[in-house]
Amino acid sequence: MTKKMPYSTVAMVLMLLMLMPHTGAYALALSEIKLNSSLNQPLNASIELISATSEELDSLNIVVSRIGRESTDRGAWPQLKVELVRMEKGNSYLKITSKNNVREPLLNFLLELGWSTGRIQREYSLLLNPPH
Repeated sequence: MTKKMPYSTVAMVLMLLMLMPHTGAYALALSEIKLNSSLNQPLNASIELISATSEELDSLNIVVSRIGRESTDRGAWPQLKVELVRMEKGNSYLKITSKNNVREPLLNFLLELGWSTGRIQREYSLLLNPPH
């Protein structure tokens, strides 16, 4: 004959499990974009990688795609270069640059990051003002 556990004990055990810290719950996240250039200059922007582990950075795959109003504007954007900059202290970041001057005042793009244990997509819009 098996003995049943009282409901109050089961409830207490479940409550304690829910209150335990989840060490694996933090995953790579993206900050807001920081723009360091103006219209008619090569693009220079950065996006901080928050809570990224060295294992995530080692397996990171980055794709940037153009987003436009018309379907012909969508797709890979080879004019933009995305480089992972690793920092020993502090958060690593993505450096986004272009070889040519940006002549469009509004840039919309989709950033897709994949790594061994996850994936994230984020859309960014940049309003480029003329230099002062």
